[in-house]
Parts: sequence; structure tokens; C-alpha cells
Amino acid sequence: MPQTPIGSKDTLGDIYYKTYTEVAHSDAPYRAPWGLKQKDTFLEFAPCRDWFLNSFPPGEFNWQRARSHDALYHAYVVGEANTRTANHQIVRKWCTMVKERGDWEKYHERVLRQVKDFEKLKATFAEEKAAFEAEKKSEEWGRDGLKSKLRAAEELLSKERADWKEICKKDNQRMFAARTKINDLESQIATLTKKVEDVETDKEGIEVQL
Repeated sequence: MPQTPIGSKDTLGDIYYKTYTEVAHSDAPYRAPWGLKQKDTFLEFAPCRDWFLNSFPPGEFNWQRARSHDALYHAYVVGEANTRTANHQIVRKWCTMVKERGDWEKYHERVLRQVKDFEKLKATFAEEKAAFEAEKKSEEWGRDGLKSKLRAAEELLSKERADWKEICKKDNQRMFAARTKINDLESQIATLTKKVEDVETDKEGIEVQL
């Protein structure tokens, strides 16, 4: 479409749209040539007009400008009718929408409370688990200590039994030797006693003969 000459009364937006070429600017980011200020509101005509005139990128502007009057009128009627019916439906359902929003916010708050409660329970569970693990380890160490003491006591008892058996063995040997010696002495005494008795008998016989 041929470019429209720039006029002396053209606004910054007019110049922006008139100087647009698809070849040179098609991939460039669109920055609306507004004269709007941050303090502006849509309670006045000028900011509203500026917004309407400069809201759309040049590609859309040129596409709409290339349409016939009938096509623009058709698009306007269809778009406006759809906007109005959508607004009508929004108004009709506004109370329901607000109620649903209120219900959703209550549900959201309830979920947040449940999440907080879950986090508290999770933290409590972690503390109890840590305490249980510590107690379990302490009990295991206690059992290991008792097992070690039991093994030491069993080893000591086994050693003492072995020593006792050795002592008893040695005592038995000494007692057996002493008993043998006593028996030998008793035998010797018996032999000597018999000899003495024999000598006494012989002596008495000699005295009788004399």
C-alpha cells in the first residue's frame, strides 16, 4: 500500500504509522508512540484518544486500513455485538463469579493452613525420628557394651576354670604322692614293728631257755 504523505499536523503516532515499511521494520519490536504520561487516567478524552490511536502495531493498522468499508463495518458489528453479549453475560454471572471467587479464596486459605500444619507435623516427625535414632543407637551401644562385658566375663571364667583345673590337677598329684609316701611309711612301720616283735619273741625264748 502506498505511503500517505506526512502532514504538518500529524502526531507522533501518525508519523510512526506512515513511516512503517514491512521490509525495514517487520521484525522490530513494537513500541507504541504514545504521548501518555504515567499520571494520565481514562477519565479524560485526550488520553483515551491517544490510547486508541496508538495501541496497535503498524502491521495491524495497515491490514485494517486495507480492508473495504463493508468489511470494516462487518467486523465492527460482529466484534461489538460479541463484546456487548460477553459484557451482558459477565454482568449476569457476576454474583456467581464473585461467590466462586470467594469460595476459591476460602479453599486457598484452607489449603495454606493445611500446608502449614503439614510442615509442622513434618518438622515434629523429623525431630522425633532423630531422637528415636539417637536412642536406638544408644541402646545398641549399651547392648554392645553389655555383650563385650559378658564376653570378657566368660573369658575370665573360662580362664579361672582352666587355672582351677590345673591347681586341682597339681593338688591331686601332690596328694597322690603324699598318700603313696604315707603308704610306704606305714608299710615300713609295719615291717619294722614285725621285726621288733620278732626280736622280742626271740629274746623271750632265749630268756626262757636260760
